[in-house]
Amino acid sequence: MTTALTFFENYAKALMSYSPEDIASFYAVPVTIFSDQGSRTVTDKADTIAFWKEAVKPYAAQNIVKAVPITLTEEQLSKNIWVSKVIWTNSDSEGKVVANETNFYILSDEGEGMKIIGLILMSR
Repeated sequence: MTTALTFFENYAKALMSYSPEDIASFYAVPVTIFSDQGSRTVTDKADTIAFWKEAVKPYAAQNIVKAVPITLTEEQLSKNIWVSKVIWTNSDSEGKVVANETNFYILSDEGEGMKIIGLILMSR
């Protein structure tokens, strides 16, 4: 079984691949995303891929080549469900930190490896 720590390390590698398909493979379908703009449930893998085709553009514009996940909190709520609060430190090719972001992830492992089933985007 993959631990949440290993999951986020692998997810960071996918993020830095800039491949929408690789990144989307870490998300379950359906997945629900919560933000100040409301909540949205994505029910099609193609929609997740389409989202990441656009979402990688700001990372590329900042020349981000390294994303380091730091798990601030992690709690296993049941046999298959975890909640993790993760801060991401994103650095450019010169090693300068150009962005930090913090999100809550709801993870599920139902035998096929951990997947993101819920994501809470923090606004600060």
